[in-house]
Amino acid sequence: MDRRLFSPLKATTIEARKEKRHSILLPSLLFLIGIIAYADRQIIALLKPELDRIFGWTAADYASISSWSQATIAVSLLASGWLVDRLGIKKTLGIGLTGWSVATILHAAVRSVSGFLVVRVALGLFEGVGTPASMKAIRTTFPRAAQGRMIGLLNAAPNLAAMGTPLIVALLFPALGWRGTIITVGASGLLCAFLWFRFAHVGGAEAPVLATGHADKPALPAWRLIAGFALGKFLTDPVWWFLLFWLPDLLHRRFALEPSSMGFPLAIAYGMAGIGSVLGGYAPFFLTRTGFTHETARRIIMALAALCVLPLPLLLTTSSLSLGIAVCGLTLAAHQAFATNLFGFITEWAPTRMTGRATGVGAFAGNMGGALMLHLLGRFAAPDQSMAPVFAYCAVAYLLGWLSLSLFAPVRKLLFKPAKVSLNLPVPTV
Repeated sequence: MDRRLFSPLKATTIEARKEKRHSILLPSLLFLIGIIAYADRQIIALLKPELDRIFGWTAADYASISSWSQATIAVSLLASGWLVDRLGIKKTLGIGLTGWSVATILHAAVRSVSGFLVVRVALGLFEGVGTPASMKAIRTTFPRAAQGRMIGLLNAAPNLAAMGTPLIVALLFPALGWRGTIITVGASGLLCAFLWFRFAHVGGAEAPVLATGHADKPALPAWRLIAGFALGKFLTDPVWWFLLFWLPDLLHRRFALEPSSMGFPLAIAYGMAGIGSVLGGYAPFFLTRTGFTHETARRIIMALAALCVLPLPLLLTTSSLSLGIAVCGLTLAAHQAFATNLFGFITEWAPTRMTGRATGVGAFAGNMGGALMLHLLGRFAAPDQSMAPVFAYCAVAYLLGWLSLSLFAPVRKLLFKPAKVSLNLPVPTV
């Protein structure tokens, strides 16, 4: 029998294996990039005591460096979303990762507050590309049913970095010093950039239609989708930034914990956040098996996450460290589940050509909300003031975010007729 009769089947099998390999490699690279981005941002905070000793930083110096870095990232998110839509995912994320890794390495060369300010601003300018590029990569590469799970896995990366980066710094710093530690972390980013350029295969602009049959023109105008997403981020991200920056201080105030004894409680809280991120991505998928539409399942999970934040004010009254860590960890987990589905909403429903800009606008709004919260905390955290108003807002923030999304983009308005496109066409790559 002619062996050539088997060649189409063999070619199809090879293509299927290659597609499966890419479907594993891409989320792995995006997850690794997320860890590196958080490590690059966190490392200065971990090395701050040593930098204080060497350079004589004041609290105002460090606040200036931190605030300018945060503001730069927020502004960068707006421009980065446009660049991702304009130049493509692979090129934009690769250049961004290379840029912020070089900026991290350059920390080792500066000698003054102004020098650190410059490199932190450069880091923020490049790092802002990460969120819109990652979200668009998921939108244009993975089927609709898998997008929420992929976002959940990616959202777990900062939690893993929050637990792992202090351990890495503790291992490197005694042997390499602060400069060697920073250079090593930055060099790992450059290695990851090489792997991204060499191996990443990202779906093209038409991939979501081909992969899912999802219409690229939903019933609602794009501005309503983006407004609901951005307002949801603005209302809820302040809770994340509040606990991220103030949880150690709260544990010290309420339970008299010293820095040397905070590691295990903080690891539990951040670990719960990672679990919430993964569960938030998978839960809608399981709910759809009970008969709910995908978007209805998503809104149910978001509502349940919002309810899980209501007990947070117990931290102000309880004398139990275990209960305090439990409500904080539950809040962080609920935030990650809510955020995962909020990103899933915008990546699924926003027009493909606008995915980068839409996620950039929302991430910008979330950063601005977080900056406003951190600014106001300077007043409420004073010794003669009460933090009860802050906790009261945090408790209802996610209900407000859920209601705002429902107002701008109600589920019943998102019905569409699937595009009549063959699902067997090859997915373009960039």
